[in-house]
Amino acid sequence: MVRIVILIVVILAVIVGVVALMPKEQAEPKEPPKTIYDMAKKDRAELLAEPDVNDFENEQAASSTEQQEEQAEPEKPAAPTVFYFKEVSEIEQIEADNILANVPQWRTIGRMPFTGYNLMVESCRQLMQRFPGTIYDYKARRALAQIPERYWQRYHITNEEVDLEYFTQQRPGTMEYTITEDD
Repeated sequence: MVRIVILIVVILAVIVGVVALMPKEQAEPKEPPKTIYDMAKKDRAELLAEPDVNDFENEQAASSTEQQEEQAEPEKPAAPTVFYFKEVSEIEQIEADNILANVPQWRTIGRMPFTGYNLMVESCRQLMQRFPGTIYDYKARRALAQIPERYWQRYHITNEEVDLEYFTQQRPGTMEYTITEDD
């Protein structure tokens, strides 16, 4: 009789142990952690991308909330966004491309511990000063806007430096650059 009780206790202990060790649900495989190479690829895609309507997403979200509070009008279909950029000579384009090519690398390096965005900010400001009103100026301002706001005071980044509305207004010597929203 004692043997049977011991055998039942051992069997129950094994069953409880197996149930406790088995996962309750089949866990889906986890995504591999992002590496610095993945972030560098993402930075390059974001910072070197052509002007896009999504660049104004945050600004439009804030202004649309204010407008909805003031009056409730039905929304109109979105019109194509038009940008105005100054033309760049071929030599200036090569110079600007060389400077702009380094911006994604400096952003990736800036994310690492004990480093900063100083070189990225300097490159962006160099583009803004040497090629004002051009598509390179636009991309530099967009890149500065993507630096986390907690660093803006350290690098003396102002809202005027990251304002992209400047490029939606016709100015002397600018050419039209139209973006349509894809459905």
